[in-house]
Amino acid sequence: MHDSTTQRPHPTPERPEPTWSTPPDGQPSSASGESPVPHPPQTGHHGHGRHALLDTEPGIPAPVLAAAAGIRKAMVVPVATALAIGTIFVTVYLAAFHAPTAHHQPLGIAASDQVAGHVEVALNDASADAYTFHRYPDADAARQAITHDRIPAALVAQGNNMTLLAAGAQGPSVVSALQAAATHATGHPVPVEDVVPLVAGDTRGLSVFYASFGVVLAGFLFSVASYQTAPRLPLAARMASMTAFAAASGVMVALIGHQAMAALPASFTTVAAVVGLLAMATAAAAGVLLRLFGPVGMPVASVVLLIFGNATSGGILPPAYLPSWLSPLSQIMPPAAAVRALRGAGYFHSAHLTSSFLVLAGWTLGCLAIQYALDLRATRRTVTAL
Repeated sequence: MHDSTTQRPHPTPERPEPTWSTPPDGQPSSASGESPVPHPPQTGHHGHGRHALLDTEPGIPAPVLAAAAGIRKAMVVPVATALAIGTIFVTVYLAAFHAPTAHHQPLGIAASDQVAGHVEVALNDASADAYTFHRYPDADAARQAITHDRIPAALVAQGNNMTLLAAGAQGPSVVSALQAAATHATGHPVPVEDVVPLVAGDTRGLSVFYASFGVVLAGFLFSVASYQTAPRLPLAARMASMTAFAAASGVMVALIGHQAMAALPASFTTVAAVVGLLAMATAAAAGVLLRLFGPVGMPVASVVLLIFGNATSGGILPPAYLPSWLSPLSQIMPPAAAVRALRGAGYFHSAHLTSSFLVLAGWTLGCLAIQYALDLRATRRTVTAL
């Protein structure tokens, strides 16, 4: 005998809408081919739904999704990071270029002791410690010093008048500032004779700066992409990739800047070699910072290389016009070495070329040595743990 009591079914809990997936070949995933197979929505840690990322960004790997930050951190960290980098950028560049003044700027004088002394006193009275004076016996000696980048300009006595011999390749801003100072010191307008003019393809003298800035940016992005794509890539493989990138960068800039636009007057080979070394040094430096600091290494590298490196390169104004707390960096940073090498090779009988190569090679080898040491220590720790 059957129990006449009717059993009520348990209420079925609401389920979220299933998501539907289709295999890469576009065919239905069921054997019958009638309809695709439903999959339950994926949820992240503590039940927070992160499947929206799967809907909008289908290429994100599962480990990246699993490591995604919480909402608060994801909102605050980008704001703080970008604001800090922007503040540093604005502070450094405005401090360097909002009102540049000379600090121990080399200046030659070819005149009698009496005239030279009068000019030196007048210039020092106008701006103390602005210039470091170098005396020459005649105009030819001063011209020789200018063409070899030992001084940017020289005041030369010609009868009762003074003429400013200057290297236009130092940039129009430098020449105009020196002409104004000389006019103030002598009390009458001083004509300028450009003994090292800029090439026709670089009328403002900024091509060297922009070429080096672009390569530094590319080197930074190369390292970021390299470590994001393969963070555990063996150093030998990473060095091979870095070398290919550096060689391609050198050839690319030489083809554009030297061959196509005639903006970089150094030889094709020299431009390619200097730019290649700059790309290698920048990529190695950014790589070691990423290796040392992890995710924080990206903003650190951008501050060190893109902000301080390019601001102190001397591509916009010579290092003598930088504030005292920035000018020492112009002697050791890779962008400054590349700018000196390209400008010296193009205009000043290859002045500074050897020393610049040494600086760039030192950065490259030093950073790679640090990465090798870090990898070796990590390997030994792994072996010890096993």
